[in-house]
Amino acid sequence: MFPGVIRHSLREALRSLKGSGWGSLASISTIAASFFIIGVFLLISYNLSAVISRWKEEVQITVFLQEGLSSGQISLLQQKFSREEAIKSLSYIAKEQALADFKRDLKNQEGLLEGLGYNPLPASFQIQVKEAYQSPQILQELAQRLKGWDGVEDVLYGQEWIERVSLIMGLFRMGGMGLGVVLALASILIVSNTIRLAICRCVEEIEVMRLTGASWAHIRVPFLFQGILQGLIGAALSLFILFISFRLILWQINLTAVPSYGLIRLEFLGLPQQALTLIAGGLIGGGGGLVSIRRFLGR
Repeated sequence: MFPGVIRHSLREALRSLKGSGWGSLASISTIAASFFIIGVFLLISYNLSAVISRWKEEVQITVFLQEGLSSGQISLLQQKFSREEAIKSLSYIAKEQALADFKRDLKNQEGLLEGLGYNPLPASFQIQVKEAYQSPQILQELAQRLKGWDGVEDVLYGQEWIERVSLIMGLFRMGGMGLGVVLALASILIVSNTIRLAICRCVEEIEVMRLTGASWAHIRVPFLFQGILQGLIGAALSLFILFISFRLILWQINLTAVPSYGLIRLEFLGLPQQALTLIAGGLIGGGGGLVSIRRFLGR
């Protein structure tokens, strides 16, 4: 009996969806627009989270050395660094190498340095920190300790601004969640009104089905399926539009040759996020259908 109810409900839901005309189109368009906006938040959050994760995995401390250090003093510093438990790896960058790297980053603007007549960049050590020691407090304590060593001019590390970006990301996600709840409620209301109109069009048919002994499942489930279909179609449409927009943005970025220096690699939502979007669309559509069913057809 249950498979028969499913087949009947799907057939009737598709027939009602086609017969709803502008009502179903407005409902699907509203869901698509809502999920597109939510998808933009998800896409930005998804890519920024990936970037922040990569940066956190590569947390490093730059130790700038004082001018005029001998090779022996640099070797002693290197030995002291190697004894630090928090240090994962260490690399020395001489003044000449620092200048060459800086010129390479400037690309075709190396002429800006020609008027200096000397190398203003100090030698430095690039230190990779073990994951267990990457908390802001430990990094700050380590940086302060290294700064007090003889021969060290200054110490820089980027964890502070990474934490600030993470905080902003948290606020961004909260705002997206709040907006998502509002848009979801609006979508449920639109679907509910569409299903209500469908129920009103079928009042006589529903009454005949009741008199002939049709089960409540045969009467109500088609309207529930109609709402689910509207939600699924709207969510799928939003993913399609979002993907096209994403590809156009990537094409524009490549066209203008915006450099990313390997720090940013934009990616579309993964399959789990896409699947969750479709599921959410179906749930919202089904929720709207359920509201109208309980209100106009009883429990």
